[in-house]
Amino acid sequence: MNAAASRGFFTVGVSPESYQLPHPRLELPMILLIRRVLCRALELLREQKFRLAEAKEDPVTAALCAVIENDLRQTGSIPGFNKRTYDFVGRQGQFANYDGTHLAKAPDLCFRLRHDEAKPRMVVSEYDALFVECKPVDSTHPAGSKYCDDGLIRFVQGDYAWAMQEGMMLAYARDGRTIANNLIPAMDEPDRRTSLATVQLPQACRASDATADAHAEPVHISKHRRGFPWQHKKGKATDITIYHLWHDCG
Repeated sequence: MNAAASRGFFTVGVSPESYQLPHPRLELPMILLIRRVLCRALELLREQKFRLAEAKEDPVTAALCAVIENDLRQTGSIPGFNKRTYDFVGRQGQFANYDGTHLAKAPDLCFRLRHDEAKPRMVVSEYDALFVECKPVDSTHPAGSKYCDDGLIRFVQGDYAWAMQEGMMLAYARDGRTIANNLIPAMDEPDRRTSLATVQLPQACRASDATADAHAEPVHISKHRRGFPWQHKKGKATDITIYHLWHDCG
């Protein structure tokens, strides 16, 4: 990595010697809060007659982000999610990958939790967030080639969330696609088990508020090894936990 890219990994007061990797875990209540935010945003899009069953990926994600940022975060209508607790929710912001060789990786959504300024976190703050990758899953966007090979793998190879221990995949599921019938069989194929370095295939989360609702499947969790090295002799990247949210979009 060149010097300019290396400097981009740090904020004032955090030196390469002092920052922590991986960043502290995002606790399950925070993950489930973001799930409630996403579910409510999709519900509002349905109420607005947005064509979730037909729209392409980018228009759906843009509309979803607009509702989250311009409505839900501003109004605080979902307890725990507001301007005081979360920073601006951005779409396709540009981030460097784990070694700075690619400077324009663009995860679909980024949720940054605000922290107590009296308790500084020795982390690379630019990369301290829940990164969400969104993919349609339907007859023309298979769970294997699109959701896994073009989406999920980016967390495994260090393009997204390289400093974190968690990431999130959001599926705009259509044509009756489900985690059990489509995602798990795709991930269980031998070549894909290898490419995704799967430690645990998706399993339903047991938390009481991670269950199914009218349009969302239960939250599922998979785990993956990461083989890349962290910079500044921080060692080999630890495993990553991925939360899978599948929403019935028609």
